[in-house]
Amino acid sequence: MLRTRVHTVRTNDAAGTEMFGFALGARIAQKACVCITGPLGAGKTVLVKGMCRGLGADGAVTSPTFILMESFTGRLPIVHLDLYRLEHEREIEEIGVYDLLRDNVVMIAEWGERSPALMDATDIEITIEPGVGSVRTIHLDATGALARSLEGLP
Repeated sequence: MLRTRVHTVRTNDAAGTEMFGFALGARIAQKACVCITGPLGAGKTVLVKGMCRGLGADGAVTSPTFILMESFTGRLPIVHLDLYRLEHEREIEEIGVYDLLRDNVVMIAEWGERSPALMDATDIEITIEPGVGSVRTIHLDATGALARSLEGLP
């Protein structure tokens, strides 16, 4: 899908990254596939925590590195994937990820680039670039109506 750059933000610490995730999650009002890329320790899970809170989910959000997928209840159903340990695309196919894409869910995948098929289905692509210390630069690219709804994020 064709995505366009809609926002770039610099955060100075984990709290700022989580706050940006909250603002982003609060703007998502329809099903979406979100893929987050960045090196180990970039703050992907911190961003996801904020997104889940912004989507209305309660409870602890941790990275499902060893189980691949975890679900949360919010304004929309949320599916959180961590593809760091993904060895083959069929692993996510076997747990029903592609079926879930057809449902009214917000699917958030850390290490999304490890699944070419999921990247092809991505509505929102987030790239996190670590800077010095806790500084992060977060780039947000989105498609169509989602791009318009995300314009003007803080």
